[in-house]
Amino acid sequence: MEQPKHLVHLGTDNDTGKDGSPSFYATNDGRYVVQGYKLTDETTRSQLVHFPPEREDAVIVTQELIDIIVAQHGGRQ
Repeated sequence: MEQPKHLVHLGTDNDTGKDGSPSFYATNDGRYVVQGYKLTDETTRSQLVHFPPEREDAVIVTQELIDIIVAQHGGRQ
């Protein structure tokens, strides 16, 4: 998959302190990037559907970040 060349920060969960995670970004090509805490529990990871771990990873985001995305961006691209 072609990688984006530029990110625009759209929001960060305000309750996470100064570590900046989780955060949400728009890309220069109309996609989105989510920065979050890596899901490392193997039992939980095994429940992911259609998950090729050699190409993808899973991160944890908070409800606060989802609320920020919906409130500020309303699902717009």
